[in-house]
This record gives sequence, C-alpha cells and structure tokens, in this order.
Amino acid sequence: MALTLHTDPAQPCTLEECLAALDHTGFEPDDPHSMAHAAHWLARLAANSDFLGDLALSRLQGAHVRQAGQGYTAQVMMLGAPRPGWFMRAAIWPSAQDAVMRDSGAAAFVYGLPHDHNFHFLTVGYHGPGYRSDHYEVDPERMTGVVGEAVDLRFVETSLLHPGRVMHYRARRDVHCQYAPDTLSVSINLMHSAPGQRWTDQFEYDLRRGTISRVLTGCTADTLCKLATALSPAAALDVIETIARSHPVERLRWSAIRALAAEQPGTQARAEFLDRQAARASGWLARRCRAEIGD
Repeated sequence: MALTLHTDPAQPCTLEECLAALDHTGFEPDDPHSMAHAAHWLARLAANSDFLGDLALSRLQGAHVRQAGQGYTAQVMMLGAPRPGWFMRAAIWPSAQDAVMRDSGAAAFVYGLPHDHNFHFLTVGYHGPGYRSDHYEVDPERMTGVVGEAVDLRFVETSLLHPGRVMHYRARRDVHCQYAPDTLSVSINLMHSAPGQRWTDQFEYDLRRGTISRVLTGCTADTLCKLATALSPAAALDVIETIARSHPVERLRWSAIRALAAEQPGTQARAEFLDRQAARASGWLARRCRAEIGD
C-alpha cells in the first residue's frame, strides 16, 4: 500500500523555502535520503496554515495575468513552475455537500474509482479532515496490462489523509479508491516526473471482479506509432519495425508491434504476425502479444 512517511514535528516554512530546498536536492523516489528530505519539507509546508489561502487570493487578484506553468485542472493549483524531474501542486477535494460535486459528479474527482499511478508522488494532508481511501497493492511484474485481466489485488487498509500525514504512492504498485471527505479538504502533492512515464500505462480496477477495467492513461507511443503508419507509411515502416525488433523499452516495442499488426491484411495474418513476435520475445512482451491474439 501507499507508505506513511514519519517526519519530525514540523516547523512551518514558506512555499519559497520549500521549493528552494527541493531545488537544491531534487526529488528521487528511489533514494531513501531524497525521500526523507522531501517528506520533511512537505510536512513543513503543510504546517503553514496561511500560505495557500494567501496564494489563492493573489491568483484571484491577478486573474487577468496568464502565469506560465499554471495550466492543469480546475481541482488543482500549481505551486510554482515545473522543475526537471518534479513539480508541486495543491489538490482540492470537495465534499458531497459542495455545489461543485453536485454539478460535476463524483467521477470528476476520481471518487469511487480504484486506480493506480504510473509515477511516484508524495502527498500530505493540508486542510480539512482529508479524503478516505481504501488501499490495495498489486505486483506490476505479474501484470500484462490487458483490460479484463485478473489481477491479485491485495487489500491493506482504509485510512484518512488527515492534516500532516505524509504518504508515498509508489508507481504502478499502490492502488487506492478515494471517497469524498466530510468537508472540503486540501492535499499538497509532490509529483515525480520522468521520461519513462510516457511509456507506461495507468489503470482503473474492478474490485468486485479483481480485474483491470480500463486504461486511464495509455502509452504515448501507441498514438505516435499509429499516427506515423497512417500518415506516412512508406517512411514509417522501417523505423517502426526497428523499434518493434530492438528498442530497449518493452512497452515501446509493444506500441510498434501493435501498429504493425494493425497493418496486416486480415485477422488471420494479424494473428500470425503477433505469434511470430511472441516467439521472438520473452517475458512481458511475449505475454502481451499472446493476449492480443486472444482478444
């Protein structure tokens, strides 16, 4: 499940101090020292009960001025410009009684939708009682990533993201199903961003059936390979065949293989092509090719 990170009693800091501390060290989820440092400063920022309200007011007063790096969603306030490898945001979580929930519905805020993430992030409760989550864990190495695939979803616990609690959501491993808080709540998130995220998928799960129910965010290469073969097949095929044969990232190889499979003349030819690809591959990529034949 998402890991609770324990920090020392936090002395409040300003947003500028927090960003400067993270600028100095960066944010590397695979480095325990980096994680402890980031959690410490996130907790300090969360202990500052005034900064976000002041920031919201300043944004409203300067609403006519376009600010670089602030485009995201209506639920989110960006806290500074994105940095290499990470960015920080505040996320607003309405309660069932709030007008925005009545207007937009729970799904607009991902309430009641069990999902994982294809990136690491830290989160800390900032304001309000916090949303409730049912926490699960999966083993990404045992998943093929096909809609309808049975997955070993291990339930761990139900908990609140209460103010001051810092949690680490691990990429592709931690699954949670969030529910609206009793009253409006806010969390602060430190999001890791890396080039490899573009080549991984994010999933929604069916808890009752224990299966993958939907691909929420697909691999960027799926669209690029399909677009290249559709718009420039003569120039694209050699490049895509090379990617399919030898690219070091298996998920990118799969994008190329699927685009080439779609170009085969008929269902039988497509299945034979995928079978050849499965025979020359191993591990996850072989399983993915064979799963596509089964589709």
